[in-house]
Amino acid sequence: MTIRCLLIIAVCLSCLGCQAKDPANPTDTASMANDSPVAHAQVESAAADTVVYAYYFHQTFRCFTCQSMEETAARAIRENFVPQLQAGQVVWMPVNIDKPEGKVLRQQFNARATELVLARMEGNVCQESKKLDELSELSGRPDAVSKYLVDQISAYLNPVLSR
Repeated sequence: MTIRCLLIIAVCLSCLGCQAKDPANPTDTASMANDSPVAHAQVESAAADTVVYAYYFHQTFRCFTCQSMEETAARAIRENFVPQLQAGQVVWMPVNIDKPEGKVLRQQFNARATELVLARMEGNVCQESKKLDELSELSGRPDAVSKYLVDQISAYLNPVLSR
């Protein structure tokens, strides 16, 4: 339990820049991928060190729909990102916001009680994060949830190809 808490705190601290990154800001290194061949090569190199965290924020007590959404998301990640999970490039992390470590992450990402947030880390620096608000619209359609989630994670794993 202590190790897990320390891991979560370490991720929080390394993600402090997530909310500050602005893809529209030309001085942001994450948005300069297309500026030159050298920058392009640097982004490709960083992509090799990319880790995508899929944080599923939830409360201790949840309704059937919320539990079902978590199960669908976890299954989609387990089934579609086997090599990436084994290599540590994709990390599925349910976060209970009723626990102290969950409260810290919730504040970091300004997440709602039930929400999935992706955070793309390169090295130990968070380059961007995104709330997957569209998942709630897909509730009750597991295939649509899976496709949307797989597409979003794939885009975060391959930032050069998705731009």
